[in-house]
Amino acid sequence: NPGSIQLVTGLLMILSGAWFGIEQWHRGSIAGSPATSGTVMLASLPVLLGFQLLLSALNYDIQNVPTKPIHPQFE
Repeated sequence: NPGSIQLVTGLLMILSGAWFGIEQWHRGSIAGSPATSGTVMLASLPVLLGFQLLLSALNYDIQNVPTKPIHPQFE
């Protein structure tokens, strides 16, 4: 199911982007130097793409509503 793949990939991308951003922010605060724009983009791009994948998974789930009952009693 594409929705499941999008959900897992989106969550992993959000978590990895947030982890990288927090780690770089922590290193920069210890060293006393601000983060470069490239570092900020490397942290924010996976978070944004992960959020888009989560929205896409939600859209896929909403569009695929079953129309035929599974149990014959409810037909």
